[in-house]
Amino acid sequence: MAWADNLLAGGSEPDSELKARLRMHFTDAEIMELTYAMCSFIGYSKQLIMLGLEPETMPVIGVPIPS
Repeated sequence: MAWADNLLAGGSEPDSELKARLRMHFTDAEIMELTYAMCSFIGYSKQLIMLGLEPETMPVIGVPIPS
């Protein structure tokens, strides 16, 4: 959650403590994949807001997470 908060707050480089916590649970490739997915979601969300669309009116599509 701290990584998501960091990205939402502007995406600055994480401090060494956050990097260490991320690497305790994820490989570099997994961190990259997680970052890409979160940034995509944040970008789409901002586009919907700028277009004045309400997310509740959008169809919900489930996308399986790669294992």
